[in-house]
Amino acid sequence: MTETRVRFTRDWTIDQVLGYLASTSFAAPHLFAERAQEFQDRLRDRLGDGPFEESSSFEVILAARP
Repeated sequence: MTETRVRFTRDWTIDQVLGYLASTSFAAPHLFAERAQEFQDRLRDRLGDGPFEESSSFEVILAARP
């Protein structure tokens, strides 16, 4: 059995952040109704253009029968 941890960073633009948020259950546009554009505009104003760095990792476990 082999275990490997993979670490990586990813840069997000403000458009990618907004797209991600729109795909979630907690910030989908329909939840904001007529204020969806206002939410996006306010987020752009507060966060700026980016880039926004995300650091993450995942672990891979490989095993095989002898």
